[in-house]
Parts: sequence; structure tokens; C-alpha cells
Amino acid sequence: MTHHPHADDHGAPPLGDAQDNRRQVLYWRLLARLFDPEEQAALESASLAVVEDIGLPTALLDPGASVDSVVQRHPDLAAEFEGLMVPEPEDEEARDRAAEVRRAALVSKVLLNVFATGSGNVSAEQLARWQSDADWLERALGCRPGELRGGRGATGGPG
Repeated sequence: MTHHPHADDHGAPPLGDAQDNRRQVLYWRLLARLFDPEEQAALESASLAVVEDIGLPTALLDPGASVDSVVQRHPDLAAEFEGLMVPEPEDEEARDRAAEVRRAALVSKVLLNVFATGSGNVSAEQLARWQSDADWLERALGCRPGELRGGRGATGGPG
């Protein structure tokens, strides 16, 4: 019998491939939403299934929910957003594919809230929400809030 590295003895894909597929679904949804504000039903339902299955709040998929509101309802996520996109040393043996799926869901939330903002007039409330989400993006990148937008952190002096 020929051994296929991408299938177990029962014909099912190995767990790593399933996790990779889940991560890809979340990133495809991210790309689709960045370039077209219209929902893609298949990507939305698949993303919802992934997020629910890994135990994350479905509010991560709600474009109307700020990162602050998600973190207020789920405070344990605050630490996960901090440094979320800071590269870690790669060790293929120690690669945690389930953690990569979780990270993909969180990264998608931050990026969509900052970069898929729509068009037209903006209210003061919408601007404040965007600024707060931009703070979370900066934290995810390992920066202080305000550091990328103004060259200094929110608590920094004139620069």
C-alpha cells in the first residue's frame, strides 16, 4: 500500500491540514471583506463555524463591533491581542496549528476594523471607534498606542 503524507489510514486529511484549511477560510474572508463590503455567504458561514468551534466569540466576525467592545465582554482576549502580529521564531516541530487558527481570527478582526471602514461621512463616534481599533492594531504589532500614527505613543510628548 502506498503511504500518502496528506491522508491518514482512513482517508481523512491529517489534523494539520484541517487547521490550515480553517486558517485559510478566515484569511479568505478577510481579503473578501477588505475588497468588497458585501458579505460572501459561504465565507461568512464557514468563518462562523470556525470561530464557534474554536471557542471564540462570534462578535469577532461582526464588522460593527469594535475591538474594545469585544474585549470588554471577553477580557481574557486583551492579552491575546497584545503582540498578536509580532513574529515568533519558527520551529516547524513546535508549530501550533490550532493557535494559528485562533490568531487568524483575531488578526482578521483588527485588520478589518482598521482598514475596511467604508466610505462617506464619519461621525465623531465612528472616528473614536476607529482610533481605538487603530490602538489595538498598534498593540498587536508590538507598538504603543499612537506610535505608528503619530510617531510617538499616546503618552509621549511632542515629537
